[in-house]
Amino acid sequence: MNFITYGDKNNKSLLFIHGLASTADLCFKPLLPYLQNYYVIFCELDGHCESKPNDMLSLEKSIDGIEDYILNEMGRSVYGLCGFSMGATIAVELIARGNISAKKVLLDAAITVEMGLMALPYTWAFIAGTSIIKSGRSIPKVFLDKIMGKGNHSLVEMVYPQISKKTIQNACKYIYHYKISENLRNFSNPVLFWRGSEEPIPAKGERKIKEYLPQITSEVFEGMGHGQFLHERPKEYAEKLKIFLENKEYKLIY
Repeated sequence: MNFITYGDKNNKSLLFIHGLASTADLCFKPLLPYLQNYYVIFCELDGHCESKPNDMLSLEKSIDGIEDYILNEMGRSVYGLCGFSMGATIAVELIARGNISAKKVLLDAAITVEMGLMALPYTWAFIAGTSIIKSGRSIPKVFLDKIMGKGNHSLVEMVYPQISKKTIQNACKYIYHYKISENLRNFSNPVLFWRGSEEPIPAKGERKIKEYLPQITSEVFEGMGHGQFLHERPKEYAEKLKIFLENKEYKLIY
């Protein structure tokens, strides 16, 4: 695991956690020009960066590593904890544990529902899809539309080409069988949930999280699939995030 920082450490801190089979740079680097008044930290997960090309053997150990970083390097606290997809699932687990403090939490398309018997086919679909992308071929449109949202090519552009089958399997074993801890109910700070209207799994996760976090605010981006708002509209993404971070009114939108 690796942590990369940008900006003045005296500013409010934002820790970003990327999605599965992507990288911190591919997910979040386009946001940096619009977040210059913050101390930004990118977490690069095992198996997802060239500097640490080893496989991710345990997502739970990766979460332990992020928690240790916040405890030991950030004085136990970050101002903003921001996760996309798998990174948002990690963020949920971090605040549920209760060992670190986060003033504001952004969950972009968190995966927080038990997939049951569908976990295995979704895992193999993920492996097959990334293999096709790595080979330079195109994923069949009907398959991409069904899984990631109609017309969504952003996720293809966000794939880390060196991702291994083992890393995907180990990560999916955790996120597709994730169970929300009862301890999450103890988290009382503001939480914002984002998702595209074409994302069925995060939609289920959003409903589940609301059972634990009644203070959550949601926004659904019409016509968008997984990662599409983040990848295609980084300036708008950052500006909306800053509204949330700076205690401005953030209306519930559906």
